[in-house]
Amino acid sequence: MNIPQREVRSITYPASHVFRGALLGTGQISVYHLRAWSQIKGVEIVALANRTIEKALARADEFGISPDHVYSDHRELLEGEDLDFVDIATLPDVHRVQVEDAAAQGVNVLCQKPMAPSMEDAQAMVEACDHAGVLFSINENWRWRTWYRDLKRLVEEGAVGKPKYIRIVRHTNLTVPRPGESLPEFFKDQPYIMNMERLILYEWGIHLIDVMRFLFGEVNWVFARMDRTSPISIGEDRAYITMDVGGVNCLVDISWGSIGVEKRESQLEQVTLEGDQGSIELLPDEADMLRISNHEGSRTQPAFTGTSDDAYQASYTAAQAHFIGCLREGREPETAARDNIRTLGAMFASYESAAENNVIHLQNADS
Repeated sequence: MNIPQREVRSITYPASHVFRGALLGTGQISVYHLRAWSQIKGVEIVALANRTIEKALARADEFGISPDHVYSDHRELLEGEDLDFVDIATLPDVHRVQVEDAAAQGVNVLCQKPMAPSMEDAQAMVEACDHAGVLFSINENWRWRTWYRDLKRLVEEGAVGKPKYIRIVRHTNLTVPRPGESLPEFFKDQPYIMNMERLILYEWGIHLIDVMRFLFGEVNWVFARMDRTSPISIGEDRAYITMDVGGVNCLVDISWGSIGVEKRESQLEQVTLEGDQGSIELLPDEADMLRISNHEGSRTQPAFTGTSDDAYQASYTAAQAHFIGCLREGREPETAARDNIRTLGAMFASYESAAENNVIHLQNADS
């Protein structure tokens, strides 16, 4: 994978600097972005853009942003506003043009996952931001969930010895109509999803690939199987992926098309991590607990504090606060685009594997 060489950013900001940002895209997920920005000290969202301007105006009213700073075109926003950064929360198909336009204006970029619909687009986006000297990071919030941060810390502390195996599982029904239901709420809320050729892995499973990379390092190979239960969507609503990640055997087993399995309120996936000295489990059906077991016994602790909704919002806030901290101090984010492009590559390799029914090996030479 041809990843541009890392450049050290020399721009830093004083502690008193208030970052002026704009949000591109005001769909369903935007409320979590805007709540997060409102919770981060030294940040002000001053403008919004959305192709359907009525949606942007509604969000502006909800978050106290002047309608004079609401746009239907992202280029008009970039030309009309004095910005430090943009937060891009639009569909992947328009990420490239929006990132390149922001870079051309010297504006730093935080972009939703998946970064791009192709590796070619992702590469071009990284190169455009490098050329412009702006920070480009991906808003990959799953690794900022407190329970995955705890898993990482426990592994580094040697709680399980040498990690050998991890399994992340979650099955629910979002895509198959229930009796008397013409269309699942999932499709009513986001109708574009029905026509996506890539679905569960593209929209959700990519988070879990990134979690595996966060925990263990680079993906060496993948083998994937995919399927669809839904009679409505055209993309896969089931994915089963085995991977070697940093020498650890990893399994991601996810479904949105499991009939009779209702949506759980828990934010946790079911996780089992085994090492040569112990194991760690995330238990969504047992009061959202984290259990650590070794030769001396086992203990449990809450996976998070507060409500499930609080935990969901907190991951956005932590990810976005990390971006601002890196921007202020001129350092590389955990989820810098030049790193996240490897998560993207592993996702595309999974689709390739499923199509070819074959193991796909990845090249992960250090940049």
